[in-house]
Amino acid sequence: MAHSATRLSKRAGMLALFAALTMFFTTTIVAGDLPGAGAVGSPTAPPMRAVYHMTPPSGWLSDPQRPIYLNGKYNLYYLHSNQDNGPGGWRHATSSDTVVFNDQGDALPLQSNFPVWTGSSVIDTNNTAGFGAGAVVALATQPTDGDAFQQSQYLWYSTDGGTTFTQYGAPVIANPDASDWFRDPKIVWDAAHSTWVAAIGRQQKITFYTSPDLKTWTHQTDFSYTTPNIGGVECPDIFQMKANDGSWHWIMAGSMQGDYSGKPDTYAYWTGTWNGSAFVPDQADPQWLDGGNDWYASVTWPDAASPDTSRYAIGWMNNWHYAPHTVPTDSTDNYNGQMSVVRQLSLKSEGSGVYSLLSQPTPNLANYATKTVKPANATVNGRTALDYHGSAYELDADVSWTTLNNVGISIGENKDGSRHTNIGVYGGNLYVDRSAQDQVPYSFGTYQQSQAPLASGATSVHLRILVDHGSVEVFADDGRIALSNQDFFTSSDTGISLYTIGGSANFANLSITEFANITEQANPAAPYTDFEGGTYGPWTTAGAAFGSGPATGALPNQQPVTGYLGNKLANSFSGGDASTGTLTSPSFTIGHSYVNFLAGGGNNPRPSDVFADFEGATWGAGWTASGSYVGQGPTAESLPNQLGSKVLDTYVGGGDAATGAITSPTFTITRDYIDFLIAGGNHPWGQSGAAAVNLLVNGQVVRTATGQNSSTMSNVNWDVHTLVGQKAQIQVIDHATGSWGHLMVDQIVFSSMPNAVGGEPDHQTTVNLVVNGQVVRTATGQNSEHLAWTSWNVSDLIGQSAQLQVVDNGTGSWGHVLLDQVIFEDIPAA
Repeated sequence: MAHSATRLSKRAGMLALFAALTMFFTTTIVAGDLPGAGAVGSPTAPPMRAVYHMTPPSGWLSDPQRPIYLNGKYNLYYLHSNQDNGPGGWRHATSSDTVVFNDQGDALPLQSNFPVWTGSSVIDTNNTAGFGAGAVVALATQPTDGDAFQQSQYLWYSTDGGTTFTQYGAPVIANPDASDWFRDPKIVWDAAHSTWVAAIGRQQKITFYTSPDLKTWTHQTDFSYTTPNIGGVECPDIFQMKANDGSWHWIMAGSMQGDYSGKPDTYAYWTGTWNGSAFVPDQADPQWLDGGNDWYASVTWPDAASPDTSRYAIGWMNNWHYAPHTVPTDSTDNYNGQMSVVRQLSLKSEGSGVYSLLSQPTPNLANYATKTVKPANATVNGRTALDYHGSAYELDADVSWTTLNNVGISIGENKDGSRHTNIGVYGGNLYVDRSAQDQVPYSFGTYQQSQAPLASGATSVHLRILVDHGSVEVFADDGRIALSNQDFFTSSDTGISLYTIGGSANFANLSITEFANITEQANPAAPYTDFEGGTYGPWTTAGAAFGSGPATGALPNQQPVTGYLGNKLANSFSGGDASTGTLTSPSFTIGHSYVNFLAGGGNNPRPSDVFADFEGATWGAGWTASGSYVGQGPTAESLPNQLGSKVLDTYVGGGDAATGAITSPTFTITRDYIDFLIAGGNHPWGQSGAAAVNLLVNGQVVRTATGQNSSTMSNVNWDVHTLVGQKAQIQVIDHATGSWGHLMVDQIVFSSMPNAVGGEPDHQTTVNLVVNGQVVRTATGQNSEHLAWTSWNVSDLIGQSAQLQVVDNGTGSWGHVLLDQVIFEDIPAA
């Protein structure tokens, strides 16, 4: 149990040189006065709950208890109290993917003057304890009669899959010497010796007990570590794991007070062997899985998909030097404490008999990405601000240098740069410096910086920086280095800068990824509509296709309908395929990043939208021109496959010698394809003297096309479905002055299919999102009566008024549409 009443440690201060460096950096790179913002935590402060880290519904969260895998889910228990740092019990949460944890309420409750502290649970598959095969059995430290000097290990058991527990009775491992440091049993099954093993934390040692039945325990040995002094052991860990070279190893670990000797207050571990009664380490001194200030009471457990070679880990993001303090979320969100992101661990041979645990954020986190921004590569000498602002994201970067004093990334910057957290490299160490982010009364005191050594002579590093409302976690060197720290940002701390001191550095492969709010995922939004009523309610209909209300599955003469949820759905087969009509929702305000729904029926997209047909006297409304094309316009021609009487031709205004650009107005990409006709010279973009049609997004060319040295118009279709919602322009560039130094372009259309030309008959069977009278998203079926999930990313439309319109204009085969379960969420449908 990590508990302040029995926490007896002091941490040595960080090196004076490093502190001086931090001061130098602050004044040199980001000088400025402290902001005059109101106090964080005031009644008007905005919500600051972590976006993608596990937090309690309310109250105090501390030590995680090692999860068990049962019924397809990881069952995590953690210490929880209704008051900060107060007595409590175990709260229960489940996860199928190690990202979203669903609250299941209290499992081991607080009893009068008898709190439940840290321990662990196992699945008793072989019924060794007699509570039934598959019973969940937990050992937990409890202070008998509330006396901290009578910490003993009590047994609890569950026969309903770990949801509720019954206490067995008297302690199964009694306190041997009235010590106030005899706690946190970690129990594992030793298959080689057919026995249970319990590792219990003590002052400067781990003591081992064994048992055949989880009830009767025998003391075996103690593993002591006194020099250097890294304090007492809390939340010990012991497990077996296979390394990348195929060899098996036992690993023993615990959360330590490394500040006694200039080490982290986090998770230290030894590799070695277990002989049935004692742990024998490979080396005398431990390694550290995290070099930050806030990765305590950590636990590991097998990855159900690869239990031999992969484990997960999670830690309480706090430190007993300041854990009892109130934090901003006490006021803004009524909770205190969060877990780290779950990490995936592997064991790697380093040579010479040394094995190290590597850790990276769980790969499942990528499934919750909602937006990715890729800033351009940059060479920095001094400070360069990125054109991005955010408060919860992952930032990846490859940083390289030749000679300099300091290099890094500053996150959480306010407008004048006086508030920030620096992640960088100095003196061969990777560091996190949160001193300029410190706040009263939430100060971290003297624990402002943390660091870990990089490989000797390193001149490059790949950084993964996970930023959330209350934390920063940094991973480097293939996961050998992790630095986890709390960090209390204010609502204005959203900027990012790249910096160097004493030279230049290259920042490449920059990527910023935002994630869905996992609290919302753990408490899914109710459907906007599920069509379970007898009528369509506030939705309105026109025509006969949708009948008077939702259908109960298939309608007469229709094939079986599947994939819908509940008992009913919107089905436009009323009257058969020949019937037509519309179903329209009331207006609503878009407040989430995704509109998710189930759709089926015919594959009949909306007709394409003609963006430019070049039939007028000018290039078109909002189009601009430069160079030879100023004051010019489309020309009348009769090219093979041409549509209409005119085309855009860069031969105008000077023949092949004419150069310049013709650029469309800015538009939002709303369809999956941009189709057009092209002829003329073959001069690809990227070469000298290019003549090309380019699609620009954020000023960057993301699609391009050129001619084939031919006057015959041919189809070009750009698949832009991944760019829907982005602002864009189309630009025709002609830098070519020699033979075939021109292009002809015609009939630019936005469509749901390749090779569209515009003017198609309207036989659509679609679901459409309408904003300001314009269809901005559209979907159709796949000629199937099975409904499948469709997700529209509408993050660019948040705050706007919209309607959903279901349209059936089809009268032939598959001339109908199916819709169910419209949900507004911040993550795409699974």
